[in-house]
Amino acid sequence: MGDLSKNFSRHEFACRCCGRTEINQRLVDALQELRDLAGLPVRVTSGYRCPEHNLAIGGATRSQHLLGTAADISVRGMTPGQMYRLAEDVEAFRNGGIGVYPDKGFIHVDVRDGRAHWGQLDGKYVALAEALKNTGGNDHATA
Repeated sequence: MGDLSKNFSRHEFACRCCGRTEINQRLVDALQELRDLAGLPVRVTSGYRCPEHNLAIGGATRSQHLLGTAADISVRGMTPGQMYRLAEDVEAFRNGGIGVYPDKGFIHVDVRDGRAHWGQLDGKYVALAEALKNTGGNDHATA
């Protein structure tokens, strides 16, 4: 049982360097919806990031992680392409941000205002279709 939702707790979103947690409840609610759809645990690998930590790991200057509106996630047994398809079923992510990182095995989701979907391979931003093509499954972009 979580303290933010049925399955998510504040500590999962804490900054890895300082422990500070500033998390938007819309993100938690959308992640809970995704978890319910998956029927599997969703692991948050990166949630809130303080400016110092974001800089240290090479995060985007205007990262949604800095605002507490983003999480990098993985679901055991699912490819990034499968996770992308699942995230597309959650309105807050479909209309917000989804990034696919097939070579790292995770996706980024956020509840920004406005749609932004992308892929990244070998540290370079690529077309979403190209990233999905490299997920190891038969995942194809329709975005």
